[in-house]
Amino acid sequence: MRHILIPFFATAVFSVSAHAGFSEGMAAYNKHDFTAALTEWKALAEQGDPRAQYHLAWMYERGEGVPQDDAQAVQWYRKSAEQGHPIAQINLGNMYTLGHGVSHNQKLAVYWYRKAADQGYTSAPVGQGMRYDNGEGTVQEEDQVLPPFRKVAEPDYAALQFNLANLLYNKGQGVPQDYVQAMQWYARAAEQGHALAQINLGNMYTYGQGVPQNYRQALYWYRKAAEQGNAYAQNNMGNMFKDGLGVKQDPVQAVQWYRKAAEQGDAGAQVNLALMYVADEGVKQDVDQALHWLFKAAEQNDAGAEYRLGLMYGNGDGVLQDYERAADWFRKAAEQGHTLAAHTLGNMYISGEGVERDVEKAVYWHRKAGYQGDAYAENHMANLLIAQGHGVPRDYAQAIQWYRKAAEQGYPSAQVNLGNMYRHGIGVKQDAAQAAHWYQLAAEQGDANAQYCLGLMYHAGEGVQQDLAQAARWYKKAAEQGHAGAQYKLGLLYTKGSTAVTMLSR
Repeated sequence: MRHILIPFFATAVFSVSAHAGFSEGMAAYNKHDFTAALTEWKALAEQGDPRAQYHLAWMYERGEGVPQDDAQAVQWYRKSAEQGHPIAQINLGNMYTLGHGVSHNQKLAVYWYRKAADQGYTSAPVGQGMRYDNGEGTVQEEDQVLPPFRKVAEPDYAALQFNLANLLYNKGQGVPQDYVQAMQWYARAAEQGHALAQINLGNMYTYGQGVPQNYRQALYWYRKAAEQGNAYAQNNMGNMFKDGLGVKQDPVQAVQWYRKAAEQGDAGAQVNLALMYVADEGVKQDVDQALHWLFKAAEQNDAGAEYRLGLMYGNGDGVLQDYERAADWFRKAAEQGHTLAAHTLGNMYISGEGVERDVEKAVYWHRKAGYQGDAYAENHMANLLIAQGHGVPRDYAQAIQWYRKAAEQGYPSAQVNLGNMYRHGIGVKQDAAQAAHWYQLAAEQGDANAQYCLGLMYHAGEGVQQDLAQAARWYKKAAEQGHAGAQYKLGLLYTKGSTAVTMLSR
């Protein structure tokens, strides 16, 4: 279940003027009605209103209601900045710093930052990737950045307090990370009814950041925001009731809160509600409803929903089993960085379920999932070639190649498997010395099977000079990990009173 931290949000810091249409545009923007906001602000911007020009630039930079266009953003930031709008000046400086929509030019960036600084704004509550001068131009000391912005925040303007808290929380824009200070500013904004500050304050109580962990306090602030209709907060309320955090566990209440948020279009809540339908928690099990909400979330490109749909199609849960559709959903989720989806998709490329078998693609997706190199996929592929599983024809020679690739990366299971192939002459000329070599490498990494096999080699003098003391040593290491064969062999040595086991106790 997911708790949401609300991102850095653009809020106007100018007082509302009498210009018709500006406040209507702001109201529309806050409702995410970007088309209406664009209509109001563009007309004003073309008439020369610097606030409207700034907000129009912001929409072009973010691609809200218009195609994302950094060049257009720069054009409107410039118009606003030239009229003295300090935050437009800062954002124009950012564009020069980052080279977005305009050629990188640190001197011009510093020029616009100074213009804003001259008005008392050496930091600001908006802008993406803000970077103050770092030696290119005139040096700006870090301790000169934060205080003026704090002065602006002092009159209890909730939006500014919220954004200052975000700066302190996220360690951004020249401000050292400080959870305690962030907590204080979130609290001031939250007490004035700022819903996003209430959510982030709840998150800090949930995770014990800047304050002792306190689920009851977290619940209090989530409820405050949820009662204002905020979907993020409603989803978090569902999480608290589901897990019994700060309140008695109540899956029925959890479902009610998830539904409130889901019906507002919150993808996280839609996934959570779907999972409740699947698990028969707080609501009667209903796979059709689960699919309904998962598809709703997937329409918003929610990776968690895409992964769950992949599982349902792969397992045939409530739908006709369809490996191809499962692979499609896993791919969508994996492309967004979903680790489990990448892992599962990699396995499908190894087995050839729903996709054409392709070890290179399996390796690619396993790497995306965070595996060490590609050894896991290579060893798995070799296992399939030997076992003749999942429609993969048996091919010992190919298996040897894959085991070797994985073994040479230090993957112990592959080293043991390669040792077995050399020991028994499967797919390669029998070579006991090579077998002992690979067993040794894996045994030194603590692999119990390798330790047992190496013990056998020393016991019988295969590929190494016979050495019962070494055999007993490796049997003991494997036996201590619960290896039954090693325990049996070690027991035989003790029964026979071998000097090798006597040496182990010394």
